[in-house]
Amino acid sequence: MNDQYGHLAGDEVLKFVSKLVEKETRESDLCFRIGGEEFLIVLPGTDIEIAQTISEGIRRKMETTISPTGKPITVSIGIGNLPKMTNHFTDLLNITDQALYKAKQEGRNKIVVANSLNNND
Repeated sequence: MNDQYGHLAGDEVLKFVSKLVEKETRESDLCFRIGGEEFLIVLPGTDIEIAQTISEGIRRKMETTISPTGKPITVSIGIGNLPKMTNHFTDLLNITDQALYKAKQEGRNKIVVANSLNNND
């Protein structure tokens, strides 16, 4: 984003994404930018199905809303669940990060649930 449109536009897109995510999530949910163009959204007390529904709402809204660059942008999402997958937050981040990269490998603008990954991924 920054390379193509410049840092000012990149900053505007990050603000745009933050506001969109805030509108698509609940008051109890937490959203953090964890680096570059990656965000972590914590959905307390939420099972995988609800997380998928919220994620799909974000994905759909993102691809159908014009960003500050004048073009729609897409989002790739990895979903993990604590304690179903692990009891350690760091492990959960790693597992969820693997799901995110799988979503990107599959062509982007996708959602991948970490427990759907097999041991070969």
